Amino acid sequence: MRRCGVWCCRREGTELSYAEIAFDGFVKARQEARGVGNRVATSGASGSELDPRDMKLIRQARMFMMSTVTGTGWPYVQHKGGPAGFVKVRTVGGRSQLMFPDFAGNRQFVTAGNLDRDDRVCLFFVDFTTRSRVKVFGYAHTTEDPEIIEQLRDLKDARITSVIERAVVVDVVASDANCSKQITPRWTREEVEERIDLYRKDIAERDARIAELEAQLAEAGRG
Repeated sequence: MRRCGVWCCRREGTELSYAEIAFDGFVKARQEARGVGNRVATSGASGSELDPRDMKLIRQARMFMMSTVTGTGWPYVQHKGGPAGFVKVRTVGGRSQLMFPDFAGNRQFVTAGNLDRDDRVCLFFVDFTTRSRVKVFGYAHTTEDPEIIEQLRDLKDARITSVIERAVVVDVVASDANCSKQITPRWTREEVEERIDLYRKDIAERDARIAELEAQLAEAGRG
């Protein structure tokens, strides 16, 4: 919502659907030309309350991309990253809400400045392990509330100690979890180590068994 009052995309008392946000006349014309208009308009897009599977993906995310709107009307995309759990998901009044820390960056403040004027955002989460992704439209604002920042530091089993300049709170408007095409599977170091540990265990057990059999053979030879 542009706070200078030139225009406002919110519709008071109503909910914007994913299709209403993403599919304008030009997009619909493309869809209809390919014969997919009706199918696309109803393909898994959800309202302001996230699907539990999408919540899980977001809570486990170590990174996502966030798009804001510049004063010239151009999209601006920024990478956001942190330890798993740095994005919090909660439900407020039947609407899903995301919260995450805004760490000290390159000091350009493009995203923060954009949100001071226009609170519309789009967030793009990808789980490369499962090749899953979810897109989230919402209204965002920043806050320096120490209580919220403290909540964001708490990861249950760990704690964020990096400098957090502000928190970003996003009221979800609509979301869509689409197909996994063209997503190359990737794993974190921890996930790779976890899988390798299984092989290490098998090798250790095999080596122990070989040593045991060699000892038995040696004992039999002495007899």
